[in-house]
Amino acid sequence: MISEINSFTAYLQEVKHTAKNTEVSYHRDLLQMAGFMEEMGITQVEKVTKTSLNSYILYLEKEGKAAATISRELASIKAFFSYLRSEERRVGKECRSRWS
Repeated sequence: MISEINSFTAYLQEVKHTAKNTEVSYHRDLLQMAGFMEEMGITQVEKVTKTSLNSYILYLEKEGKAAATISRELASIKAFFSYLRSEERRVGKECRSRWS
Protein backbone atom coordinates (compact mmCIF):
# COMPACT_ATOMS: atom_id res chain seq x y z
CA MET A 1 0.00 0.00 0.00
CA ILE A 2 2.92 2.32 0.70
CA SER A 3 4.10 2.29 -2.91
CA GLU A 4 0.61 3.33 -4.08
CA ILE A 5 0.58 6.15 -1.52
CA ASN A 6 3.98 7.33 -2.71
CA SER A 7 2.81 7.22 -6.33
CA PHE A 8 -0.26 9.24 -5.39
CA THR A 9 1.86 11.84 -3.63
CA ALA A 10 4.10 12.13 -6.70
CA TYR A 11 0.97 12.52 -8.86
CA LEU A 12 -0.26 15.35 -6.64
CA GLN A 13 3.06 17.13 -7.03
CA GLU A 14 3.86 16.47 -10.69
CA VAL A 15 0.42 16.42 -12.33
CA LYS A 16 -1.93 18.29 -10.03
CA HIS A 17 0.70 20.82 -8.85
CA THR A 18 -0.83 20.92 -5.39
CA ALA A 19 0.59 22.96 -2.57
CA LYS A 20 3.37 21.30 -0.59
CA ASN A 21 1.23 21.47 2.56
CA THR A 22 -1.56 19.55 0.79
CA GLU A 23 0.87 16.85 -0.33
CA VAL A 24 2.32 16.51 3.17
CA SER A 25 -1.14 16.35 4.77
CA TYR A 26 -2.47 13.77 2.30
CA HIS A 27 0.68 11.66 2.62
CA ARG A 28 0.51 11.74 6.43
CA ASP A 29 -3.22 10.94 6.47
CA LEU A 30 -2.77 8.01 4.09
CA LEU A 31 0.21 6.60 5.97
CA GLN A 32 -1.84 6.70 9.17
CA MET A 33 -4.67 4.87 7.41
CA ALA A 34 -2.19 2.32 6.03
CA GLY A 35 -0.81 1.77 9.54
CA PHE A 36 -4.29 1.12 10.88
CA MET A 37 -5.06 -1.25 8.02
CA GLU A 38 -1.80 -3.10 8.59
CA GLU A 39 -2.77 -3.63 12.24
CA MET A 40 -5.98 -5.20 10.90
CA GLY A 41 -3.93 -7.50 8.67
CA ILE A 42 -4.61 -5.53 5.48
CA THR A 43 -1.40 -4.72 3.63
CA GLN A 44 -2.64 -4.60 0.04
CA VAL A 45 -4.72 -1.68 -1.15
CA GLU A 46 -6.97 -4.08 -3.07
CA LYS A 47 -8.03 -5.65 0.23
CA VAL A 48 -9.35 -2.40 1.75
CA THR A 49 -13.14 -2.55 2.08
CA LYS A 50 -15.90 -0.14 3.06
CA THR A 51 -16.08 -1.98 6.37
CA SER A 52 -12.38 -1.53 7.08
CA LEU A 53 -12.62 2.17 6.15
CA ASN A 54 -15.63 2.59 8.44
CA SER A 55 -13.63 0.93 11.22
CA TYR A 56 -10.85 3.44 10.61
CA ILE A 57 -13.25 6.39 10.86
CA LEU A 58 -14.69 4.97 14.11
CA TYR A 59 -11.14 4.60 15.40
CA LEU A 60 -10.44 8.27 14.63
CA GLU A 61 -13.60 9.28 16.45
CA LYS A 62 -12.68 7.16 19.48
CA GLU A 63 -9.24 8.78 19.48
CA GLY A 64 -11.00 12.12 19.92
CA LYS A 65 -10.01 13.57 16.55
CA ALA A 66 -11.81 16.78 15.65
CA ALA A 67 -14.56 16.64 13.03
CA ALA A 68 -12.45 18.86 10.75
CA THR A 69 -9.52 16.44 11.03
CA ILE A 70 -11.72 13.46 10.20
CA SER A 71 -13.20 15.35 7.25
CA ARG A 72 -9.72 16.12 5.92
CA GLU A 73 -8.69 12.48 6.33
CA LEU A 74 -11.82 11.39 4.46
CA ALA A 75 -10.96 13.82 1.66
CA SER A 76 -7.45 12.34 1.50
CA ILE A 77 -8.81 8.80 1.36
CA LYS A 78 -11.42 9.64 -1.30
CA ALA A 79 -8.83 11.39 -3.46
CA PHE A 80 -6.45 8.43 -3.09
CA PHE A 81 -8.99 5.81 -4.12
CA SER A 82 -10.24 8.00 -6.96
CA TYR A 83 -6.65 8.24 -8.19
CA LEU A 84 -6.28 4.46 -7.99
CA ARG A 85 -9.48 3.96 -10.02
CA SER A 86 -8.31 6.41 -12.69
CA GLU A 87 -4.89 4.73 -12.86
CA GLU A 88 -6.56 1.33 -13.19
CA ARG A 89 -8.66 2.62 -16.09
CA ARG A 90 -5.63 4.25 -17.74
CA VAL A 91 -3.50 1.12 -17.44
CA GLY A 92 -6.36 -1.08 -18.59
CA LYS A 93 -6.96 1.13 -21.61
CA GLU A 94 -3.25 1.02 -22.53
CA CYS A 95 -3.24 -2.78 -22.27
CA ARG A 96 -6.39 -3.11 -24.38
CA SER A 97 -4.97 -0.82 -27.09
CA ARG A 98 -1.72 -2.83 -27.17
CA TRP A 99 -3.43 -6.16 -27.52
CA SER A 100 -6.37 -5.18 -29.72
